[in-house]
Amino acid sequence: MEVICQNCGCVVSGTYCEKCGQRHELKRIDKNYAFQELLNVIGFEKGFIFTCKELLVKPGATIQEYINKNRQKVTKPVTFLILTSVIYTLVSQYFKTENPYSDFNQKVYGDSSLKSIMNWIQDNYGYANLLMILPITLWTTLFFRKYKYNFYETFVVISFVMAIGMLIFSLEPVLNKFSANTFVINETIIIIIAFLYMSWAIGQFYQKGIKNFIKGFFAYCFGFVTFQIVTVIIGVTYDLIMKN
Repeated sequence: MEVICQNCGCVVSGTYCEKCGQRHELKRIDKNYAFQELLNVIGFEKGFIFTCKELLVKPGATIQEYINKNRQKVTKPVTFLILTSVIYTLVSQYFKTENPYSDFNQKVYGDSSLKSIMNWIQDNYGYANLLMILPITLWTTLFFRKYKYNFYETFVVISFVMAIGMLIFSLEPVLNKFSANTFVINETIIIIIAFLYMSWAIGQFYQKGIKNFIKGFFAYCFGFVTFQIVTVIIGVTYDLIMKN
């Protein structure tokens, strides 16, 4: 009697379908299945933890392999970025401290929409990071255009790199919780570490060398500044429209 794959309808001769890879006898979803899926997500051999380890040790080679050879070993770039952004948000909420820039924003922007936008970005940097990836990807594509990687491939690079950056930034709320008096020092140290990592990782992907590390640094900085400029334009435009 022929066994038909319930996913694609092809005849299955072994344990798995040769066309789509689905097991012909699906295991029942129970606590063991749920536990195994959790291990697959955070696994050391594959999954979230493995991806973190590889990107911390050899980011350039890891991303090169994902783009050109094997896309099964590490977590998908967008999924990985979203997971790390959620982790940052959860850590920030758990170790929540008062936003030291709220008074500064009030003095600079008054009661304008821009003040609310800036406060939201600082309070929800994990989500803002998902928006910031576009201008950073654009600048990186321009800075490294001679390597012939298109915008979408560069988007993969920046997704992986910024995801690790989010994990680094997750350390700041913890430091601030236990040492609030050194907020400026904590923030400065974390920003330096994050920017150095992202510059190094971007440069290593294209070609090891101080020149590419510097280009990676400026690509990230230009993208960050572009995001800030767009934010200001949106805030000012919204206020002008509302006044009219």
